[in-house]
Amino acid sequence: MGVGGDMDQDSLSPLIEFIGRRFEEVDRRFEGIDERISDTRRHFDVVAEAMRGQIQLVAERVSNVEQGLQRFKEEVSAEFAEVKSMIRFSYAELDRRIQVLERGFVSLEERLGRLESRTT
Repeated sequence: MGVGGDMDQDSLSPLIEFIGRRFEEVDRRFEGIDERISDTRRHFDVVAEAMRGQIQLVAERVSNVEQGLQRFKEEVSAEFAEVKSMIRFSYAELDRRIQVLERGFVSLEERLGRLESRTT
């Protein structure tokens, strides 16, 4: 050491070398970390791309199911409307036939009543 506790260049040289080696070690560690981060990033990108493809397939299938359901709904709605129309027609026809029968029944009752009134 020099006067007043100052270190001269020769005595600092081993310390500087030691610190330099330590910084090189730290730099190598960071390079390894950077490589692992890059590898992880590439792996993540590959996985994300595969998931995008799978998500696209699911979206297409959902769309196909929705279209199928819409067609089914339209077909069922049309068939239901047809059944309602047939029921309405059948009901009207049955109602007409019942009215004819009721009028015939009333007419028969009236005739029977007249016949009974003549015999008594």
